[in-house]
Amino acid sequence: MRYALLLNVFFMLTGVPVAAQDGQGPEVRTSLENDTAVPGQPLLYRVTVLVPTWLPSPPEFPSYEAPNVVVRLPSRASGPASETIGGEPWSGVTRSYRLYPMIAGTFQIPAGRIKITYSDPDTQEPVVTEVTTDSFEITGQIPPGSEKLDPFLAANSVTMERSVEGNPQEMGVGDALTLTTVVNVAGVAPMFVPPFGQNIETGGLAVYPKEPVLEEREDRGLLSGTRTEETVLVAEADGSFTVPEATLSWFNLKSGKIESIAAPAISINVTRTAVPEPQPKSAAIDWRRLFGSAMIVVLIGFAAFFVWRRYASLLMAYARELKNRHRASEGYLFKMLVAAIRSRDLNLLMRRSLDWQRTVERKVPNCDWSAYDLAIHQCCALSFSRQVPKSSGESRKSWDHLLTAAKSTRDSVLNSRRNTEVQNLPDLNPR
Repeated sequence: MRYALLLNVFFMLTGVPVAAQDGQGPEVRTSLENDTAVPGQPLLYRVTVLVPTWLPSPPEFPSYEAPNVVVRLPSRASGPASETIGGEPWSGVTRSYRLYPMIAGTFQIPAGRIKITYSDPDTQEPVVTEVTTDSFEITGQIPPGSEKLDPFLAANSVTMERSVEGNPQEMGVGDALTLTTVVNVAGVAPMFVPPFGQNIETGGLAVYPKEPVLEEREDRGLLSGTRTEETVLVAEADGSFTVPEATLSWFNLKSGKIESIAAPAISINVTRTAVPEPQPKSAAIDWRRLFGSAMIVVLIGFAAFFVWRRYASLLMAYARELKNRHRASEGYLFKMLVAAIRSRDLNLLMRRSLDWQRTVERKVPNCDWSAYDLAIHQCCALSFSRQVPKSSGESRKSWDHLLTAAKSTRDSVLNSRRNTEVQNLPDLNPR
């Protein structure tokens, strides 16, 4: 096993072909320039597809997603490739991936399946085949001396700015100000910047943090960007308060040293109570206009009472009909089905599923229920299984898969119904 792993890494680093078919089929080569990087820094992985003729359509490459690894395609991720093999020119495509380990550790990148369509050398007809690349490992390694950084952040440069919207020295109870802290990074994506200014605990001030805003930029493969944290502070009592400084330690990739940055503390002084705005004086009462308005209201009331006495039963019957019609509609029954799935009540699910399917079958016969029925069967199997707890991750995944299958089946049914209605429309110019 150990020698097989070493041989696999050797193939990845040297770009040895992964697959070839008797000199006539596609040839796939992979290369990994390096298998170890600082967390947040990219590893370049390339996949090259070569064929003896040409590619009528682009290959379908895998995503290579893995836990704790960010996989991205750089700008111009795909490009043409050519090579002379056996004295004959071969052409193809090279796809580049950037793999970012998010934390320290070793991570397994799964095997990837590539769907290739190429022209047959003899008949020139399109041939579709699939080739699987080997799995491999990458490592996120924290530089020596920076193990105490928690959370860890490595970049070429990091700066921090803080601004205040409002006057912190002249606030009253109920007044608010907005505190904005921005961290600029270069050499790393802003998604790797940890939270730094949202844990503000100051008595006498109510703290309302907003969702952080990330803005990313890329210049010739170099990532940079900003993380902006905005917090609203509302004064709840008189007194003097201090918002502590925001600090952030990081590893400088250029100097190889740990550096720290900080945004200054903010002093807040609440010295006055907010004075309510004066209310405008009420104008003199116009009794004639008030009496006329009251008479109009009385007449409208009498008319409404007369209509209600005469047509109450008809109106209530119509309202009940509308309500029953709504509850029997496909949209309402599907909404109840979704609620049953999210409640993970198997008995309720079976009742509402039957109601919804019967309604759909009346409007669109011969529906394809295969995917939906399979998802229900999996939920039932896991729910009645004694080996799989209902709160396990596998059980939750089966319910999530059932919800996805229900929505997909409904979309297919609605599209089929629309197509049928369009086909049944009369001709615009009948003869």
